[in-house]
Amino acid sequence: MSTDDAPTFHDVDSSSDEGRAAALAALDVQAQLPPIQRLHAWLIEQLDPLPGMHVMDVGCGTGEDVRGLAVSVAPTGTATGVDPSETMLAEARRRGEAARNPARYVRGSADQLPADDASLDLVRSERVLQHLTDPVAAVEEMARVLRPGGRIGLIDTDWRTLATWPGDPYLTTAWREDWAGVPSPAAGAQLLDLVLGHGFTDARVTTEVLMLRPRVLDRPPVSFVLERAAARAEAAGESDAWRQSLEESAARGSFVFAVTLYGVVATRG
Repeated sequence: MSTDDAPTFHDVDSSSDEGRAAALAALDVQAQLPPIQRLHAWLIEQLDPLPGMHVMDVGCGTGEDVRGLAVSVAPTGTATGVDPSETMLAEARRRGEAARNPARYVRGSADQLPADDASLDLVRSERVLQHLTDPVAAVEEMARVLRPGGRIGLIDTDWRTLATWPGDPYLTTAWREDWAGVPSPAAGAQLLDLVLGHGFTDARVTTEVLMLRPRVLDRPPVSFVLERAAARAEAAGESDAWRQSLEESAARGSFVFAVTLYGVVATRG
């Protein structure tokens, strides 16, 4: 896979066909990772969706989580997935129709949500704020659409905590600047401050360390990073030796990616 085919989550629709497919596949892979699943379970437990509630998933992607919410709030509640990408929304609708799930999907951005003031009981958003230049505006908008007593649930990454071994300079640079070169890399650690600064109370926080130990290097998301790192190694005339050292590390089971994710749930005052 070339670097042009790697997923670009801040603008999926402008990617190549291969890039759009890679973005969808990457979300599916990440959803199966145990730390992500534990954060999902914690968030749902804390949000406590009930029948009759009106809920929204901001940055819903392929819609997996909003479909779960739709089941929880049925039959009288509503669940809406919002995403700026038509690629993601089309796939979410396809999967929702196949599952006969009542969730609906609307195009929109985190700083201009398609909902009236104080009209929602729960708002959820996962790994979205890191992609925004102004996460404060997004949380302010989520606060606007929540009724008093409504709950917000956020999950995000703190890319400053990234650790890799081997600590190869090409790999580290590619991960930090290309793959994880997001506008708000500290969004995860910022979540608590964001909700408390917008009138939320009863804030609860948890963390999970996402650690990847791939034994082969041709699967996402590691493969995307390696494509970019390889270009740096090749420019330095070290491509073959560099790749061999990483493959040997992976075969030994000592190749590691690790980064911290935060989850926060709070109540609208």
